[in-house]
Amino acid sequence: MHHHLTRMAATGWKRVSPTGIVSSIPGTLNFNLAAHYGVRGASCGFVSACTSSSHALGYAFDEIALGRQDRMLVVGAEEGEAESLLPFLGMRALSSNPEPATASRPFDRKRDGFVGTGGGAALVLESEDFALQRGATVLAEMRGWGQASDGHSVAAPHPEGLGIRRAMENCLDAAHVDARSIDWVNAHATSTPAGDRVEALALKSLGFADEGVETMISSTKGLTGHGLSYAGALEAAICVLCLTEGMVPGNAALSEPDPACEGLALPTRTEQKDLRFVLNNNSGFGGSNVCQLFAKP
Repeated sequence: MHHHLTRMAATGWKRVSPTGIVSSIPGTLNFNLAAHYGVRGASCGFVSACTSSSHALGYAFDEIALGRQDRMLVVGAEEGEAESLLPFLGMRALSSNPEPATASRPFDRKRDGFVGTGGGAALVLESEDFALQRGATVLAEMRGWGQASDGHSVAAPHPEGLGIRRAMENCLDAAHVDARSIDWVNAHATSTPAGDRVEALALKSLGFADEGVETMISSTKGLTGHGLSYAGALEAAICVLCLTEGMVPGNAALSEPDPACEGLALPTRTEQKDLRFVLNNNSGFGGSNVCQLFAKP
């Protein structure tokens, strides 16, 4: 958008690109893909910052559960270029750590901001009957999802993590699964001081730090960086791969856990574990929180 508006300002409206709008406004991903692939089912996009593709996945789940669609393709993508990432410097949200191996360190006491990443991820979600009819190899089952807002700030998370806690509760209720049955939580934790802390508090308030609970907690953003609007789709795909491979990714670069994480099981390296139930959290501006539950098929 910046490129096209700058060109218009410099050369006049007669030199505006005829594809300037459809190549740059929010929604360009879904309507370009729908046109290119000849999609005739439902097609829409979501603009909710870092929960955008998480909301897309939840919407796809509901469309199938309501019998409106048999199959949905859920795509998240982010350019990851300077114009998308560097403005976060104004919020002091980016890490200033010059060492790539330790700059993104969710839940660590010395974390100082996130590391941005770009790319894309696509998931195929379909009804069980439809998948079996075509002989698909089912990698995982999406049991349900939940969402909730902080109602607190445009940019800062609720100091007690009420929104992300409520999103997890809504997800667990929708999936009819008890919190103590969760094997792994792929946390949203982006390596920012405030965000990681409140998510840790929310996880503890749900009992994930209680004695006898074996739920592992980690954030794959320590390995991938933060994909912003495509984080939800990317991390849902990672959850599916971990269910398939039987593993829990470790918290990369975690050396000294934040005191707020006391009691939580935070692996520092990838561990082999037979997973049955996995939660995936994502949070975004405006206090938007989304949680999904995936299960071994």
